[in-house]
Amino acid sequence: MTTRPPLEVRIEGDVSHVVAEWCPDCKAWTLLTGETVLLTPTGVVPVGFWAWCETCHMAEEAPRRV
Repeated sequence: MTTRPPLEVRIEGDVSHVVAEWCPDCKAWTLLTGETVLLTPTGVVPVGFWAWCETCHMAEEAPRRV
């Protein structure tokens, strides 16, 4: 008899390796960058990178994907 996969799988998103960098737009060390990852039952899957500047972007804006 074969086992059936679970009906529900929990997947979470997180960021890793967050670093402060130089923002070329506002000329300050206010740019945060990081790697977006998915946490799945089988392991960690890298999805992409994001960047957000506390000076250039308003607080209610989501970080932009790079």
